[in-house]
Amino acid sequence: MVSSEIIEGLRTSELFALLNQEEIQMLTASLATECEIEAYETGETIFEQGGHSAKLYIIIEGQVLLERSLNIGDKTSRWPLGLLGKGRAMGWSALLYGPRYVTASAICQKPTRVISIEGTSLRSVLEKEPGVGFRVMDRLACMLGDRLRA
Repeated sequence: MVSSEIIEGLRTSELFALLNQEEIQMLTASLATECEIEAYETGETIFEQGGHSAKLYIIIEGQVLLERSLNIGDKTSRWPLGLLGKGRAMGWSALLYGPRYVTASAICQKPTRVISIEGTSLRSVLEKEPGVGFRVMDRLACMLGDRLRA
């Protein structure tokens, strides 16, 4: 059985904002064995740029810095992409087809708790429910556009 904390976390997340309560319940029931809550301490890395992207994460508590490493000649520089808090989604490339790699690192700035969802399982549920899938992917496209403009 999925915890009420996971249901509430998905309901209040930016990625699932267009779904109603019934659709959130359907998602959580379908993903019962694919969702879990993970806890991280300040300074811990949730995922690292260049790694394989297998999970989508929804922040339910805490703060995470998304940061990208850039190689400029013989030097490496870190570029902050954004500071994310409660309700924000990250690791979105786990929802895509083909080999998926993380495009930034996620580093906890405070003790943080996230819902992790197996990306291929979520994609499978979204394919079986095309109306829900369309609205989730529409939100994802909007989120990516917002991050590119930031």
